Amino acid sequence: MSKRSQILAVEVSSGPPWPRRLFHAAVGTAIPVTAYFLPDPLPLLLIGILAAGSLALDLVRFRVPWLNRLFLYWLSLLLKKEEEARITGATYLLIAAFAFFLVFDKEISIAVLLVLSLGDPAAALIGRPIPGPRILGKSPVGTAAFVGVSLLVIAVLAITGVLQFQWVLVAAAIVAGLVELAPLPLDDNLTVPLASGACAQYLPLLLKFPAAF
Repeated sequence: MSKRSQILAVEVSSGPPWPRRLFHAAVGTAIPVTAYFLPDPLPLLLIGILAAGSLALDLVRFRVPWLNRLFLYWLSLLLKKEEEARITGATYLLIAAFAFFLVFDKEISIAVLLVLSLGDPAAALIGRPIPGPRILGKSPVGTAAFVGVSLLVIAVLAITGVLQFQWVLVAAAIVAGLVELAPLPLDDNLTVPLASGACAQYLPLLLKFPAAF
């Protein structure tokens, strides 16, 4: 193996949680904040382009070993170990964001993405270091932190007038925390926002109650 290959043949570690979590929080927050200031359908178009590009990069690097090694070399601190050979969480997040703005109301999409981008890092950074019982391998304290941060996000959005307070957003925050806790085979960046977004969008229709006070 050449010296160049030895340098690039790195193994992705799980890495410290801070760089990865902060990166996902920054990306996840930037998407809804930017979408709030852009007229429709520009957010959907831009997110679609980013999602397609990120997915294409993942698929290409799986087939081109040297490109994958280079990708892992530069982004190892931002990746999970298993993302060496699978689609990254950032790609799942972009795909989920595209699906939100395609299917859900814009206000709900913005709220759900902010809940994910801030609640998920809170669950990991607070829940993991704290000793105690685990449910399905995860800390209930982390789940409580996820829900608490999610409710805080919703409160701030409502107080600042970004969106009208909807009781169903509280239910969506709880659903997001429960889905994050569940050991589902799909990536959290896809399952958590889709489940909570569907709850916020369709639960009022199923119960035939008004969504807002």
